Amino acid sequence: MKKLILIFVVIGFTLLAPSPVAADALADTVSPQVLCLPGVYLDTPVSCAVLGPSAYFTERAATNAEIALQDRRFIQIDESLGDSPYHYLQVHEENVKVYYSLEDAAEKVNPANTLPKGYTFISYTNVTSYQGKNYYQLPDGRWLRSGSVADLATPNRFLGVLPVTQPTRKFGWVLADIETQEEPGYGAKQTGHSFNRYDFIEVFDEVKIGESYFYMIAPDEWVHMTLLALVYPAESPPEGIWVDRWIEINLHEQTISAYDGGRLVFATLITTGSNRNFTRPGIFQIYEKLPITHMAGSSGEDDAYFLMDIPWTMYFDESRAFHAEYWHDHLGYKSSHGCVNLSFPDANWLFEWAGNGEWVYVWDPSGRTPTDPNLFDPGG
Repeated sequence: MKKLILIFVVIGFTLLAPSPVAADALADTVSPQVLCLPGVYLDTPVSCAVLGPSAYFTERAATNAEIALQDRRFIQIDESLGDSPYHYLQVHEENVKVYYSLEDAAEKVNPANTLPKGYTFISYTNVTSYQGKNYYQLPDGRWLRSGSVADLATPNRFLGVLPVTQPTRKFGWVLADIETQEEPGYGAKQTGHSFNRYDFIEVFDEVKIGESYFYMIAPDEWVHMTLLALVYPAESPPEGIWVDRWIEINLHEQTISAYDGGRLVFATLITTGSNRNFTRPGIFQIYEKLPITHMAGSSGEDDAYFLMDIPWTMYFDESRAFHAEYWHDHLGYKSSHGCVNLSFPDANWLFEWAGNGEWVYVWDPSGRTPTDPNLFDPGG
């Protein structure tokens, strides 16, 4: 009797268990004409169609797997590339004098010269306490009193990435501390999960709503396009460049990428010219490389600047150049006088990789940057 009951139970469970559902609508595309049971199908099955809940679970699992493998597809550049013998200070007074000796600086006699007015930063290699006050020694041996300087300027140590294989999707960085939302669109419910400025992300899906894009950067986690700075991997050289090695500057996204052999080998965040001092779109070539240099200029009486000992500078369009920056943390946003600012490690990497004559492609996919050459001064 117990055996008979057990047989009935087994038969009953079999009859009640989920089974593939007929799908007449798939008659022309799927054979046999059935839907897969809800579950994860990382390998496409041949006996059923992965639709509905199965498609959702599979896509989510695949995205999680892709995120887990991110470190294998991208590696950060070596942080030690940002090491420099220089330290930096901002000068916040006018008519600041520097002196040939420590003693002259203490007595304020026999000045060597006066520093320029405006937005001024100096470099130093040594700081000494003398008669109860600090004095900073410049790389050329001159001295500056501590009362003439403001806060220390800290070089940006942000690290770009080296793709291990050719990327197949957009990727980039988060521009501000944000909380993601559950779906694309304005006013969508937030997830409670946050990303921080400079977090590296990949784009797994995108939806255009009006004139804006929303990007999925994790399973069911979406952000508005203005919160990200993205790299668009290129499959071929841009029009006008006939070699398979070039540098690409995306003015809209504020990112840069380098290609060698037609493959993307480096990418990072940058700061380009502000809307008063555009970085000019076009095709250029690096024509001068300087391991260290000073920069000075002005786009008006109230916009003068003097920056000492900027490392890893490469000029490509008149006075516009790639170079390291130590006076701001605006990576991912426009704010320069036309140059392309990079972090210390990134600037060093690019300086070592690129040579004179290297092709540079500057473009703005949004079309908002003017292209008329008559609207541009030499830059700087």
